[in-house]
Amino acid sequence: MRYRLTNEYGVARPLWGDEGLCPDGTPVLPPHVEEAIREWAAVFQEGFEWDRGWRVRVVAREHAAQGERLLAILERVLGPEDTVELVYWETERPTGRGTGRGTAR
Repeated sequence: MRYRLTNEYGVARPLWGDEGLCPDGTPVLPPHVEEAIREWAAVFQEGFEWDRGWRVRVVAREHAAQGERLLAILERVLGPEDTVELVYWETERPTGRGTGRGTAR
């Protein structure tokens, strides 16, 4: 399965699959990873304004860095047939990064 970690307004668990937003429990993740993903999404919900972007630059930088850390964690905990990509549209830098794990479909 291909997964994407990408924030969206009103989404508490921003993990997406080929069919759209993944339901809770898909994929199965360790509880601490689930919690970290939800905390990352909450920071986005609280700190990013649709019309102005991030309210505080320090929060923006830490949020981007945490996204990279979450990507690395997901690469380790997902199955060998899975791929994961961080799509970080909140900045002007390139919006995606694949892992190279598994078989691309």
